[in-house]
Amino acid sequence: MGIVRQWEFAADMNQNGLVTVTDVWLWIKWGYFWPGDGLIWLAINYTPGLAKFLELSPGKYSGPLSLFLSFPMWVVFLVLFFLTWNLVNSLGARAAEALKRPFQKREEIDPDYRRTSRK
Repeated sequence: MGIVRQWEFAADMNQNGLVTVTDVWLWIKWGYFWPGDGLIWLAINYTPGLAKFLELSPGKYSGPLSLFLSFPMWVVFLVLFFLTWNLVNSLGARAAEALKRPFQKREEIDPDYRRTSRK
């Protein structure tokens, strides 16, 4: 059984000796199918009984099953990426505000400072 899936990224995906616009489409395809193909590979190598029952083989790489396995994994990745981005952004804003606070005048921090301090 030969290797069907190219696991390592190569700029020249179609191995014609040139990097062309065709390779760009193959990069996208390679990246999209990578998680689904990885799950198929894990099932074949670590749960051979399940792989046999589901009729999994290296011929299933980059096929419809890999397409449907990859899609939810990419959705989860993108959601987690944007949630992490938002968290880091808000933490960065809070940290910047905390670093500026010691250098601000009391009136900039609390505009009602003079009114409340007279009482």
